[in-house]
Amino acid sequence: MLDKINGKGLDFFRELENIGAGHAATALSMLLSRTVSIRVPRAKVCNYNEICDILHGPENVVAGLLVGISADIKGFILLVLDEEDAQKLTRTVVGDMTDNMSEQEREELNMSALKEVANILIGSYISAISEMTGLTIDASVPDLVFDMAGAVMNLLAVAYGEFGDQVLFMETEFCDQEESLYGHFFLVPDVESYKTLTEKMVGY
Repeated sequence: MLDKINGKGLDFFRELENIGAGHAATALSMLLSRTVSIRVPRAKVCNYNEICDILHGPENVVAGLLVGISADIKGFILLVLDEEDAQKLTRTVVGDMTDNMSEQEREELNMSALKEVANILIGSYISAISEMTGLTIDASVPDLVFDMAGAVMNLLAVAYGEFGDQVLFMETEFCDQEESLYGHFFLVPDVESYKTLTEKMVGY
């Protein structure tokens, strides 16, 4: 179904990426109390087996956060950050709160902070989809794993048999005056949701 996305459908998808990235940058700015801007957002349809290549190879260590979506659109959103970017973001969020903590407490706080940021980023894209389509989308609590990109893809392996072989890929570079990081978003709807989104895109 996704191989039919072209013309107006691609314009819709690119606008979705722009709106979602803008929402995410605003949310990060509020969270971090500093101005966060976006640079060179891109959006495309890719094959499932391309994901590891997009993530710089199956052995590249990343943070993968998987959220289930339901209601009018069903499936998953996978947010992936390079390990260095995930650690950079976590350090910025928690600041010096971990100074007097044990290693276990520090790890738990870092994981909690990263999940919260993932909720904010993914929620920004969900809001953008809802704004542009009028569809209701609910999200689950994210599952988080630090591992090689190939292993992270196993997060989808059990359920992916019910879906198609293509996903919607959005990438955004978030930056402030000092540094930047990349967020990779993969929207993986089920077959019926593919149809729903395609109809919305074509009618855009």
